[in-house]
Amino acid sequence: MKFYNRFIRTFQDLPDHTTLLIHSLSGCLLHCYGCHNYDEIIANKPKNYKTKEDLYAYLEKSGFLFDAVMFSGGEFLIDKIEDIIDLLHQVRTIFNGKIIVTTCGVYNTKLKRLIAEGLVDGIHIDMKLPYHVLDPKEDQNIFHDVMGIKPNQQLIENLLDSIDVVIQHNSPLDQVRTVKYPILAEIFFDEIRDYVERRKSYFQSDVPYYLNQFQYV
Repeated sequence: MKFYNRFIRTFQDLPDHTTLLIHSLSGCLLHCYGCHNYDEIIANKPKNYKTKEDLYAYLEKSGFLFDAVMFSGGEFLIDKIEDIIDLLHQVRTIFNGKIIVTTCGVYNTKLKRLIAEGLVDGIHIDMKLPYHVLDPKEDQNIFHDVMGIKPNQQLIENLLDSIDVVIQHNSPLDQVRTVKYPILAEIFFDEIRDYVERRKSYFQSDVPYYLNQFQYV
């Protein structure tokens, strides 16, 4: 596994925590509207990169400075599940803080495996569209414009299942979040919020939902 050549200290991605943000260079299935990381991390991978051994060494030396480690991308879960599990096991051994994974939700079975093995303390998942009311054929242009993909029913089911997984996990470190894409009407965001609140009520969960403003570059 390869990582962006700079580990980033952040105080914003996880409220009330000092977090070490680590970007995977393994790629992403999506090409979302206005993605800030696409050009630098996905389309044009840097020639210089960090390895997992570099990460372990950094955590052994400086891990005490952080409350949490956050794995992002691209899509962190795109790698083989065995490699991800090995990495997170090693981080658990070295690092005493929390482990957070960010994901788009495509890899629902991998997410369940990490939770079952106790390798994540928090999951930040993006619900980019109201998947539950969109048709993969009739609404494929919406998926293409926002997520850069051609959808199918299985993909939508995976995305919705991942949302449920995070809501059921119900950790204070979890988040369901949406970027307020300027190309979408307000009804899209109302529908997403309503859906998340209904699922939270169903699972009796307190996972927070955030509607984040789109950041223009």
